[in-house]
Amino acid sequence: GAASEPSDLAMLTGVRALDAARALLAKMPAALAQRYGDVEGFEWWESHAGLFEEARKAWGPRCRDVYRLAPSLDSPSSSVASAVLAQATWLQDPVRQALANGSPSALRSILQEVCRDSAGHAVYTFDLFTPEFCDALLHEMDHLEESGIPLRRPNGMNRYGAILSHLGFQEGLLEPLMRCVLAPLGHELWPEWVCLRDCDETYGFIVRYRIGEDVDLAEHADTSNITLNVCLGRDFADGDLYFKGVRFTDSEHEQQEYIVGHRKGIAVLHLGGHFHGVRPISK
Repeated sequence: GAASEPSDLAMLTGVRALDAARALLAKMPAALAQRYGDVEGFEWWESHAGLFEEARKAWGPRCRDVYRLAPSLDSPSSSVASAVLAQATWLQDPVRQALANGSPSALRSILQEVCRDSAGHAVYTFDLFTPEFCDALLHEMDHLEESGIPLRRPNGMNRYGAILSHLGFQEGLLEPLMRCVLAPLGHELWPEWVCLRDCDETYGFIVRYRIGEDVDLAEHADTSNITLNVCLGRDFADGDLYFKGVRFTDSEHEQQEYIVGHRKGIAVLHLGGHFHGVRPISK
């Protein structure tokens, strides 16, 4: 195909793919909608997905280890959970130890209940990632943004960020995180909502809040069974999460807001159907 039609060049590799992807940056569909924005430019993104993947491979990573939960394992997605946890140096030690133990008391020992709605649905926090991982992941996102390859908006509401599942993080980081961390915790906390088959799929993204861009997030419920929300840090003020009731339950019309603060490396774990939002950041 002609060089003026990059969508026809999905088989390009190396430098040519990177140049073709960069040429499309100026034509990238604008992220405008703050509801149902995931359909913006859908055909454009889908038609160029192969090219962007080849370009990303040509650009290469800054830190290869951040793409894997257990950097020393060649195939963490197919390794047994005990092997992954033993080598998951990005996780805080108490989390690794509790998950390796696997008993209900061990799993619950790392969790702090931070709020509970009128129907008894709770939200939990725990120390998940090391500061080194948070910094490495943010630096990697800077590196990917510097590539000049278009980055698709993370979801239908947040306009700034990226889809980690599309950027090489799925097999080595997100799937082992689901299998070794979220699945056992979710099944312990919400057995009626989370069985092992419910954890076959995972979708990960990163969002950015910044003055002049997105500063808050409207109230909503997720499409997931369970959601893990981790603060990666950098300098910010305010931006607390708030929770209300849970969709399709007796508390779904609850208007009482329960405030949950965020800090670096801390994970917030909740049912996907738990209505929540983000209050504005002030810096």
